[in-house]
Amino acid sequence: MGWASRPPFLDGRDAHPTRKIKIVSYLILIPQQVWVQRFSLGSLLLILTSGLLSCGNLPMSQLNLGFNVASIGDIQQKRQVDGEVYLRGKVENRAPFVGNAAYQLQDGTGKIWILTKQALPKLGDEVLLKGEVRYKSITVKELAGKDLGEVYIKEMEQLKRTPAAETAK
Repeated sequence: MGWASRPPFLDGRDAHPTRKIKIVSYLILIPQQVWVQRFSLGSLLLILTSGLLSCGNLPMSQLNLGFNVASIGDIQQKRQVDGEVYLRGKVENRAPFVGNAAYQLQDGTGKIWILTKQALPKLGDEVLLKGEVRYKSITVKELAGKDLGEVYIKEMEQLKRTPAAETAK
């Protein structure tokens, strides 16, 4: 008979010492495996929850193309002049000028004017753009020097334009 096939002792002790080591190793490994499984599951849930919540903050997030698109309402409240932003919205108004032009962009949170040197998009077109936040101060003496200025965007690049006929589909 070989060593591995020895019968147990008559007093009940096991003649195979590796069984005790295996039992001890299982007692050590099981808590580690449970901890690793709980940690992995918790991390996965945290990542998925964060991803889902962050998508809800992006306006029209189905076609953001990997850009962190800001809401017009946030830009108007924060007024971070000279800050670079990405915006998406629908063209609601147009104003051609000599040498450049402007158009009004609307999303679900507000409207803002975009100053551009490119060709004006048509009314109803959906535009994704990169621009700089600017502010033009207008003070009126008759209103005790009250500032009636407005935040606008100087367009740096028009990243995508979807014609109105395609956005209606």
